[in-house]
Amino acid sequence: MVPSDDLIQKILAIPSETRVLEFKQLGARNEGLDRTLESIVAMANTDGGLIFIGVEDPEKSARPGMTRISGIEQNLELYDELAKAVRNISPPIPHLWNPDLVTVPTKNVRIALLRVPKVEDEFRSINNHVYTRLEKGNKRLSPQEIVHMAYVKGFRKADTETVDVDTALLQTPAYEAWRTKRNLADEPINDVLMKTGLVRRVDGQVKPTRAAVLLFAEHPSDLMETKCVIRVFQYEGSLERVKDTLNLIGIPKTIEGSIVRQIRDAHEYILGLLSTGIKVPSGFVTTYKIPERAVKEAITNAVIHRDYHTKHDIEVRIFEDRVETESPGLLPFNITPSNIGLTRALGYRNDLLVKHLREFPEPPNLDQNEGVRAMRQTMLDANLYPPIFVTYPHLQDSVRVVLLNESTPSEWDKISAYLTRNKYIANSEARALLHVDDTVKVSKLFGKWVRLGLLKRIEPRSGAKRNVKYRLPATDETTLFTTPKSK
Repeated sequence: MVPSDDLIQKILAIPSETRVLEFKQLGARNEGLDRTLESIVAMANTDGGLIFIGVEDPEKSARPGMTRISGIEQNLELYDELAKAVRNISPPIPHLWNPDLVTVPTKNVRIALLRVPKVEDEFRSINNHVYTRLEKGNKRLSPQEIVHMAYVKGFRKADTETVDVDTALLQTPAYEAWRTKRNLADEPINDVLMKTGLVRRVDGQVKPTRAAVLLFAEHPSDLMETKCVIRVFQYEGSLERVKDTLNLIGIPKTIEGSIVRQIRDAHEYILGLLSTGIKVPSGFVTTYKIPERAVKEAITNAVIHRDYHTKHDIEVRIFEDRVETESPGLLPFNITPSNIGLTRALGYRNDLLVKHLREFPEPPNLDQNEGVRAMRQTMLDANLYPPIFVTYPHLQDSVRVVLLNESTPSEWDKISAYLTRNKYIANSEARALLHVDDTVKVSKLFGKWVRLGLLKRIEPRSGAKRNVKYRLPATDETTLFTTPKSK
């Protein structure tokens, strides 16, 4: 048990539940036990999180401050029952229980902080049901959704699955370049690919893996049911509009071929479009300041790390004010929106593909976790906003990387630095930070950053504008609540 007035005040200052934060009381059994177990499973299956047991949800409570705290003492019997019930989660979540206990001296009760890790191997279930976490609350998955989500989360690996493709179609210049680079003997292709794990014998037949087809075939999208091309769309303006006609510029471009060729051709075509610019209705031509390296990394990551089971193509959308790259698949293993590019992934969705892709002459990736870091650094060096990563639950089965074609104002540097330290900011705090007296001016800045996807607006239950707060969309709020060590 650890007394901490500062920690308690941080808990009470949270304006609402989020994807990674939830409040639970030990009142009725349904609320205190069953729903808590659902939330534990949902958080584990999504991005992990933190559950405060013994504190009312600020959006559902009309009580202020300390009066929201009931502590685990509200129902110690139910708290002990919860400790036993978490063992029914299947398969077990390692190192889940015991929670941190925080004493509240003025009320002589304790709050339990239950930290839920993101699972990296397979879905967890409770009472034979699988849940995932939404922005607030949980969603129960149907059997069909479980299968689909297992692929998009990387629990199932599409690149290792075999496909009905004649291996003779894989003996291409791409195959020869790879074989020569690896100094492999000029043996029959089936022998070479069998030794390197790229084909397997299934029911007496030699079948290539999906990775082999993607690496070597000249037209992999024509040989497999999987969609695996890049579609490039160029738009007039900053929004996709559907009226009498779509506001597309020209005909969308389809880029296909083996993985190495696809990445190379996509780099060349998209960078060519950006160097030319978009002619806007006023007659001016948009000049793109987005660094070449950032664009290349976004495309390369999309191709290498996408889910090749989901039947969606990679889409690159070029607007006047940004470039978006969207690829099928959610962030796998230990990666979350808040640690992407900062924490090294514990694995790859497409291990087999990545392993062999780096053995090509001039490989498109170094397999050194360099992609996202390079995007961030080059955007920073160009005085542009950082890359924005949009994913579940806003997108059900994909990741969108947004590169904004707009220089950052000095105000953003101050606000983002403040939010990195404090997680939340209100208009009054921003005015003090920026030395601005005008409430409307700061509100307009916040409104713009919310529209761009750089900030998340948090509305209080009362709807009072003075209580509105903002946070970074990918912030890991759980880092605010590290219990101090006892002396």
